[in-house]
This record gives sequence, structure tokens and C-alpha cells, in this order.
Amino acid sequence: MKRMLIICIFLLIASGCGQRAQTINPLQVGEEAVVPQHEADEAKQILLSMEEVLEVVGVSNEKDIYLAPRVKQFDRFHLNDIRKRGHENVKKRFPDYTVHVSTDKKIFIELGKLEKELKQRTISKKRYDAKLKDLEEKMKG
Repeated sequence: MKRMLIICIFLLIASGCGQRAQTINPLQVGEEAVVPQHEADEAKQILLSMEEVLEVVGVSNEKDIYLAPRVKQFDRFHLNDIRKRGHENVKKRFPDYTVHVSTDKKIFIELGKLEKELKQRTISKKRYDAKLKDLEEKMKG
């Protein structure tokens, strides 16, 4: 009986530690948006290539790229390092752009909403610029 209990506990622990490989493709906004999003789409792919990143949302505007990755639960202990490496990887590809990377969940949600509005063309350029300015302030502080 004792042996059976130990085996059951071991199996529960082993099954809880397994991680499933997920392939999540970010929303590709591209040309359909009010403001073309090619840079943001490419930057999202760069961040997704990082092992710790599960999902990425992001937008771009003129010479700015705003990104928010969602990382694996265990890797949340290393958010500063993930942000820094993500920023460096994107900056290598887009040296003339100002890159903003945030792992804040609230920023992730807001950027996701903005991404969808761009894709659906339900936002004006003026409102888009105002939202980005607001997001940039939240990312700084």
C-alpha cells in the first residue's frame, strides 16, 4: 500500500512538470492597418524566437516599436534579463528605431487591444498616436 502511494505521488509530480510545446503565431497586422506594421510584425517574430517567450503583441509607429512578450511562468523570475535580451535582439535588427519592451501584463493587454483595432481599422491615426503616447508613459514608469 505504501509503495502504491509513493508511485501515485511520483506520477502526479512528473505529469505536472511536463511542458507542452506550443506554437503561437502572433497577429500579423501588416499593410491592412491604419499605420503599416511590418517592423512590429518582424520584431514580434524575433521575440518569439526566444525560448522563454510564449506570445508577443506589438505595434510600431514612425521610428518606435512597442512590444510586450508573455513569458513562461517559471521564467517570470528573470523578467529583467528577458526584457534586456529581447530589446537587444530587436535593436540589432532595427538600429534606427526606438524599441520599447515591457513584460507588464497590463501593457500586454493594452497593446493586444491596440493591435486588434489596427487590424480591424477601427482606430484613427490621431487616436492611435495618443494611445501610444499613453502606453509609452506607462512603460517608463
